[in-house]
Amino acid sequence: MALPASEDTGLLIALAMISTGHFLREVGLLDRKWSGQNTSGAAHRNPGEWQARMRLISDRADALAAIWRPVRRVG
Repeated sequence: MALPASEDTGLLIALAMISTGHFLREVGLLDRKWSGQNTSGAAHRNPGEWQARMRLISDRADALAAIWRPVRRVG
């Protein structure tokens, strides 16, 4: 996603726009935080930075939804 943070969120939202999802009983994603990671710092929670990331993620999802044409399966 080329984002300074929230790359996983951006990727998952983009995938959701172009693919059918499936629910699994097992855990499929773990989010582990440690004190030295970027998302633990105050800059990550800055409202302006967060809004900019979420806007970019949303804009990309909207663009994918606008151009995506599912492949039609025959048979």
